[in-house]
Amino acid sequence: MGALSGLGLLARRQLRTSWGATAALGVVAFLAAGVLSTAPRAVATMHADQVAYEAATASGLARDVISVAGAVPGAAYGMPPGMRPDSEGLAGTPPEPDWAPFLANLDTVRAETPEPLRSVMGAPDFHVTAQDPALTEPVPRSELAEAKVFLRASPDLAEHGELVEGRWPAATPGPTYEENGEGPADPAPPFEVAVSRAVADAYGWDVGGRYDAIAGGGVVRLAERYPALVVTGVFETGDPDADYWLHHSLGARASVIADPNRGLLGTAAVYVSPAMIAPLTLGFADTRVWYPVDTDGVTAADVPVLLSQVNGQSAQTFLVPAGPDDLAPMQLRPDSRLSEILERLLAQRTGVDAIVAVLAVGPLGATVAVLALGARLVVDRRRPALALLRARGASGAQLRLLMGGEGLVVGLGSAAAGFVAGLVLAAATGIDAPVTAGQVVLALAAGLAPAAALALATSPGGLRTTRADLAPRSRSRVRWVLEVLVVAGAVLAAWLLLSRGVVAGSGAGGGTGVDPLVAAAPLLVSLAVTLLAYRAYPWLALAAERALAPRRDLVPFLGAARATRDPAGGPVPAIALVLAVAVAATSAVLYSTVSGGVVREAWRATGADLRVSGPVVDEQVAEQIGGIDGVTAVTPVGDVGDGLLRGGGSSPRVEVWTVDAAELAVAQQDVEGAPESLPGLAAGADGGDGGGDGDAALPVILTRGAAGPGVGPGITGITLATQEGSVPVEIVDVVDELPGLPAGRALVVAAADRLEAATGDHAYARVGLVGLTGTADRDAVTAEISRLLPSSVLEDPDQEADAVLAAPVSGGLAAAFVLAVLLAGLLCAAAVVMTLMLAAPARARLLAVLQTLGLSSRQARGLVGWEIGPWAGVALAVGAVLGVVVPELVLAAVDVTALTGGPAQPDAEYDPLLLGAAAAGFVVVVLAGVGVAAALSRRGEVAAQLRMGSND
Repeated sequence: MGALSGLGLLARRQLRTSWGATAALGVVAFLAAGVLSTAPRAVATMHADQVAYEAATASGLARDVISVAGAVPGAAYGMPPGMRPDSEGLAGTPPEPDWAPFLANLDTVRAETPEPLRSVMGAPDFHVTAQDPALTEPVPRSELAEAKVFLRASPDLAEHGELVEGRWPAATPGPTYEENGEGPADPAPPFEVAVSRAVADAYGWDVGGRYDAIAGGGVVRLAERYPALVVTGVFETGDPDADYWLHHSLGARASVIADPNRGLLGTAAVYVSPAMIAPLTLGFADTRVWYPVDTDGVTAADVPVLLSQVNGQSAQTFLVPAGPDDLAPMQLRPDSRLSEILERLLAQRTGVDAIVAVLAVGPLGATVAVLALGARLVVDRRRPALALLRARGASGAQLRLLMGGEGLVVGLGSAAAGFVAGLVLAAATGIDAPVTAGQVVLALAAGLAPAAALALATSPGGLRTTRADLAPRSRSRVRWVLEVLVVAGAVLAAWLLLSRGVVAGSGAGGGTGVDPLVAAAPLLVSLAVTLLAYRAYPWLALAAERALAPRRDLVPFLGAARATRDPAGGPVPAIALVLAVAVAATSAVLYSTVSGGVVREAWRATGADLRVSGPVVDEQVAEQIGGIDGVTAVTPVGDVGDGLLRGGGSSPRVEVWTVDAAELAVAQQDVEGAPESLPGLAAGADGGDGGGDGDAALPVILTRGAAGPGVGPGITGITLATQEGSVPVEIVDVVDELPGLPAGRALVVAAADRLEAATGDHAYARVGLVGLTGTADRDAVTAEISRLLPSSVLEDPDQEADAVLAAPVSGGLAAAFVLAVLLAGLLCAAAVVMTLMLAAPARARLLAVLQTLGLSSRQARGLVGWEIGPWAGVALAVGAVLGVVVPELVLAAVDVTALTGGPAQPDAEYDPLLLGAAAAGFVVVVLAGVGVAAALSRRGEVAAQLRMGSND
């Protein structure tokens, strides 16, 4: 007990008198505990925010649980009881159906669904719509050539539509039938409908207006039974793009299509009384049921389970009766595109977690190296006291216990403070993921790390100072074995990753954790390359020493000699510096790759500065758009349909598209991935104008999906067969894809005028690609195109890319890159400071002697630079190599297409500006560390150092 009390007293005295080095270990523990406990919560919150973001940006049609059944609720044989043709009272007014039990039974299906899907599904809703449209006589002032209507009944229309004119429709009497039942004897009076304001305006209808039904689709023969309809009410829908109205397609607004041959063709939904839907359609109607999906509260951990439940639900059939006496329950098979969202979320999560793990292992390894350096620095400062204790009989275990206790006191307190600081920071930044036991364990490990590092660094046999080049070689083979194992492990891990290839992370059965191989391989490769550089370093330093020996100036030769004979810190600072540079370079490359992939995919999907879709983009429309200030080119893109490429040993089915080749070449002049052979579509591969002769070969560009084996430019004997005819083709080019056209398809692209001259095929283009000048006002051009084509959809690639990069997962990944670089910089500075502080005593004695011989301050600073400069140069070179190797390993194993939005895995991108900034930052950090170390050393008392040296 007395010995332990004495050790405790000595520990307290050491902490009071020489606390700087130990405090550095405390700072490392503080930062490690804060990051290790906060970063996992930040990643979990990011994934949860991404779930909400994906669901919020998707429409109800893309996420709700939907089922469609070809029946009317409660209508056996398509008609309600008492209203069938074989019953009496058919000519009467049908009764109002009671759909409340049907809704209750639909809700029972939801209530019996397991969690978390049950909480995601909202209250059910439905409507009943005729399977076939009816034709009405167009009103002249509507300018419609055709006016189709779908009859629809909805139980809650009045709750979502605001009646502004008239009243809601009511049930009306039906027709009277001949006694033989062959047909109606007397048609029914006009049935009542309500329409939205947008539909009324498009069709030219007014409240109270009667409009004739001239035909009915299928077997319904509506015009024979109900020859007219009357509009009794007009309602406002509010937002026509709200989820409710998206399920009520054509209800909020009509679809008006401009057919070049027939004119304006209108299609809309009109609402009848629920009592009328069965008599009007004779039961040939579809009941559309949907459960609104709300993913608020869904965490990233719920996504795999939720995906499995959604897929399982879509494989089931539910029998839902309309009431207690329903003998023919409706068969519902729910389906939801929510599974696509969840699969995309899982793929994003896998990619992000893998990248974050790769970014994390670098700072983690550097932190271990800094802890080892800090422990050596503390032991070095305690060396005289520890040597005295050893000389007076203290055992090695007691010395380790003394130093470990010192680290335990500092480490646990600092880790606790770091954990609390992480909680405060998380609360301030909106990180609401719960604290887990694993995060507490990580913070505790950060608190215990200083104690372990100090205990391991306290070696009773190493309390005497020796010069590295004069110390006897260790006969232990442990270090060599460990180094060989690290190199072999790096080679094996890299080989496994490269041979396995990219593994997608989506699917209900896919794993959601971090692949240990993906996380370990970059660290093993970094350690292996660092060890190889460390082993080569003495030979490089010796070569530099010999090369500098003939020089007359002292500093370069002396610096190289000291780097060879007594390198400060050994391999530990090398590992810390190399990992720091590798993390910064890897972060820069991966950030450039992901963000560049997003931008590139946005341009590939859009195909030009602007993409116009929706209405027909014919030559007249193209000329109008081309006349807008700032527009350089406009090309209509038409879909001719399917065709066959005959010859070349196979006859693949292809999609035939047409463009204005000359305009497309201008519009895609600066678009990455656009083939340079586009002008050849108009001129042919030989540069001729091709003329308009139908017998001449048609120049085409093929995607690789359309080109069979051995098919390429210059191949003859290939014929394109379309719906209108066939023509021999001249293959101008074979490309992977064409920007602006569907990806991953078998496409044949030809000039529109030449294809029409050769086969007679003419496509009404509904897509236009617009090229802009570099100084064009995009907003003004977009506004003018919207004025010319009000129903068009405009896509801007820059806006599409910004929308993807604004997602929580993209912002979180960017934050992870920045945090990794900041941590790498801090650890780099700490490694530099500690390395220089370790060498401070020997340097002080050397400078004291040299300064008495006339060494200047500038030369003294040069010697300090030689202590860390060679290692910094090695770290910069090796880190640059790892900045190339590690991203290639990551992209060879991790599927990042869910992050970029593209179909193909992107190649690594190396941004010179970012990489140059990372290198410059590393140099600045090293210089700052040198400055801090110089300020902390305070060793300018030459006489004191000489007196100390005289006692050695």
